[in-house]
Amino acid sequence: MIFLLISLLTGQIIYEMDEVVVTAHRYPALLKDAAVAVMIIEREEIDRLKPLNLGEVLNAAAGVDFKDYGTPGGVNSISLRGVPSNGTLVLVNGHMLNAVTNGMADLSMIDINTIERIEVVKGPVASLYGANALGGVVNIITKRELRRPEIAIIFTPATPMLDDPLHTNDLSVRLGLPVKGTQFDFSGSYGNSEGYRSNSDLTRYHITGSIIHKSERAEVTSFINYSQKEYGIPGPMPLVDSLHPVPQFGDSTATSVFDQEIDRSLLMHLSVDLQISDNIRWHNKILGDRKRTVYNTTYGGWSGDTINEKYDYLTHMFGFNTMLTARWEKLSFTLGLDATYDTLLTKTVSTMNGDTNWHASSNNVGIWTEMQVNLNDILSATPSIRYDRNSAFGDFLSPAIGISYAPTEMLWLKLSAGKTYRAPTFNDLYWPQSGNPDLKPEHGWAYEIRAESSPLPSLFAAVSFFLRTVRDRIAWLPQDNNLWQPQNVNYLAIRGLDLELKHQIANFLEHTVELTYLDARQTNDEIVYDYYDWIADTSLTIYEEVERPAAFTPDFTISSVLNFKLPKDLGFTISGQYESRKVNYYANYDAYPVVSMDEKVLDDYIVINAVVNKQIFNRISLSAGIKNLFDTNYSLQFGNTMEDRDYPMPGRMYFVQFIVKY
Repeated sequence: MIFLLISLLTGQIIYEMDEVVVTAHRYPALLKDAAVAVMIIEREEIDRLKPLNLGEVLNAAAGVDFKDYGTPGGVNSISLRGVPSNGTLVLVNGHMLNAVTNGMADLSMIDINTIERIEVVKGPVASLYGANALGGVVNIITKRELRRPEIAIIFTPATPMLDDPLHTNDLSVRLGLPVKGTQFDFSGSYGNSEGYRSNSDLTRYHITGSIIHKSERAEVTSFINYSQKEYGIPGPMPLVDSLHPVPQFGDSTATSVFDQEIDRSLLMHLSVDLQISDNIRWHNKILGDRKRTVYNTTYGGWSGDTINEKYDYLTHMFGFNTMLTARWEKLSFTLGLDATYDTLLTKTVSTMNGDTNWHASSNNVGIWTEMQVNLNDILSATPSIRYDRNSAFGDFLSPAIGISYAPTEMLWLKLSAGKTYRAPTFNDLYWPQSGNPDLKPEHGWAYEIRAESSPLPSLFAAVSFFLRTVRDRIAWLPQDNNLWQPQNVNYLAIRGLDLELKHQIANFLEHTVELTYLDARQTNDEIVYDYYDWIADTSLTIYEEVERPAAFTPDFTISSVLNFKLPKDLGFTISGQYESRKVNYYANYDAYPVVSMDEKVLDDYIVINAVVNKQIFNRISLSAGIKNLFDTNYSLQFGNTMEDRDYPMPGRMYFVQFIVKY
């Protein structure tokens, strides 16, 4: 706030917010015109960190909380400003990555070497994007401009043990070729890891390609992304001591040494942009994807026998969107239409329950419009509204308003408010015997006041105060028939602030700080009495509405990056993150039929990473570093019970990276 006050007293313009963003308005716009909080992570920032996964990049951004199961190949997800992962919309070049089965996006399906920039929108944007943007939108952009032929080879071995230097490997190749008005861009990568616990090995493949043709009045883009990973699922780290034996199908480091999974994802789209006139642009996109998950598990039955099960999930999506944008000096207007059709085919093979097959499908049509009005040189308003018609849950209307005010040339004040919602997933709606087709979407309102400023030639600062509410949250609860079923019963309220600071201290030193504070409270219907009479086949379940600190949500996070540019093309980057404790709640049936709730805590932690970069000649660069420099013991995900030891993250990791570019 001090920096923002200084800016009011000085009178020269320093910071030009002329970056182009796509996700804030779904069309190219100046960053200063976006009334919601938007963060841009450029490729240069990613290269400085030399991340081994996408989480290292996103975790450094204010308002972003990365979720990781700690083993190679495990699902990586994010939440924005305390809203759960299934309420954060993740896009790849504007193509939705979230699964229709559980609503989450698995970021491990994206090759980090193909990313050119990441745009994080933390404000209300359901009025443009529709469902699943309760927390905001993250758009991962692989598109880049090519001016000459390029080839890059990147090899990154990493290891927790110096005597095993090839413990984890990643090899990536990228080719780019511009030919007159057309450019070809293709990349492929292969990775493998022995893992850090029993049954945590990984083999993965990524293929990404695009062809872009530009003419004076048109641009045609075709895009494809294929990802596959095969990995072990060790489960939570078991507690093994004199009172807790080794798990039946595990060992001292894994709950299961048999569970395995294969994930495949194919994303494709074809887009055509037409410049109808100097003021009117028409965008069209046809898109489709195919995702398949095959999960094999082994566990013990009540009678002590061994049960093997295989789950096979296959989803398809076909969609189309069109958008017409008209711009004049004081006014811009956009009208858009989105249409999607989703299908799910699931087969379960069980040695205990036999085979189960179920099929589900839904379609959604959304019409939306946005207008940006420049009332004068310092004040603009951006109203927007969207109407969705979904075959599964009916109608939903999402209005929003944003206001931007620039009292000085270096201070921007922004105010936004909007209604947002998350659609019930296919699992919620259609799961055999337990799905609830009468579910309504989770919905709520998001409000934000944001100030951005550059009071000094080398300084940018931003602070956001925000409020989120989510009603009709979906929770799975036991019913009279003793089966669990999802219901719209819970409530979430979040208040908080973000602080972003970027400072070029000297020509050789740059410093960034990202800070988030959250006051998140959940109000849930919790079970306090649960009795079932097996003889009479009757049950009695009593609920009580209880308010608690929100599960899985840290109160405070701060990340910092120091980047040194040293002589002789040498660079040094040190980054760190602190995250406060998180809580989760587990039902306790020890006093059956009375049920209480136990609280489990993931302790706060500090993780420090260090990287040294050296440019060798013009085409070769070498990097070396240590992740988790001080070997911090921490977890980002809770386990399944109060007793287990959750999902520990890897300890100290050594790595090198070789990059050859032509």
